[in-house]
Amino acid sequence: MDLNKYLTARDLVTNIGQPIMLLVVILSALLLIVSFQKNLRSYSRHIILGISLFLGSGYALLIWFHYQIYKFLPLIYPQDGSLAGRYAIPVWIEDEKLFFWTFLTSIWLLFIKTKKASYQITLNVVIVIFIFLTATTSNPFFSPLKDFHREIGSIYQALSLSNVSVQMQIFGPAIGRLQGFYNSTYMWIHPPLLFIAYSTFVISFVNVIFMLVKKSASHEKAAYNWAKPGYIALTLGLLLGYPWAFDAWKGQPWWFSPKINVTLMMWVLYTAYLHSRIYIHKKGMWVTTGIIGILGFVGVVATYLSTYVLPGIHSVGG
Repeated sequence: MDLNKYLTARDLVTNIGQPIMLLVVILSALLLIVSFQKNLRSYSRHIILGISLFLGSGYALLIWFHYQIYKFLPLIYPQDGSLAGRYAIPVWIEDEKLFFWTFLTSIWLLFIKTKKASYQITLNVVIVIFIFLTATTSNPFFSPLKDFHREIGSIYQALSLSNVSVQMQIFGPAIGRLQGFYNSTYMWIHPPLLFIAYSTFVISFVNVIFMLVKKSASHEKAAYNWAKPGYIALTLGLLLGYPWAFDAWKGQPWWFSPKINVTLMMWVLYTAYLHSRIYIHKKGMWVTTGIIGILGFVGVVATYLSTYVLPGIHSVGG
């Protein structure tokens, strides 16, 4: 375990990542300004491209940091010095989650071409909100992987002790998290599918609002088209999450986890939305479909926040 090289890499991520995040915030402020200037609004797409590129460079920096962890922090059994494993940590844990969600949303916005001022302004405001929340509540460069960092500190401290029983009190849970969480195959598949879904649901939600306010068939179709891939990704993510739950939480009542139940409610709402859309031309179904689409996105927000506010196996620190 080369702790010094890990710490050097972590400092580098902070020193480079913080200015990148600041540039993204500055660009988002510029985007907000040009959004309300008719003569400048055409530059919105270029600014969003810049935001995506900076977010992408930040994400590449995080990938590099995770590789440094894999390379310099092997987990060694304290008894005989044999290799227990290496940390192959996916780049969407802890404060990286919202950053990943924001990055995906910025990419999808690049595929939207519109001349409707109100629609463009709304999309711009949405990405600015995501950037603001990321920078203020979930900045992955402020203290990179702080929970993992705390765990590594405990392991390194245990290594300095000569008491093997004390070392194993630390290493037992650490090895379990290495195998069941950090290095789990499902961790590489389940969360990104959910965040792909969340990011497309953001755009679907915006179009549902315009569908109801403007009575616009084009926005109704766009809401449906963005919800479809999100629903597929969400369904696959949930299906792949269940084998992981069985494997990782054996003997624990994981099916009672509040987040799992909130997520299932979100899935049911989007199932209802996609089905109600079949009958959208029947009396009253236009508004009903729109309301269900809004409730579905409320479910997205509730699902994400449930990690931080509800107890259970998915909770932060739980």
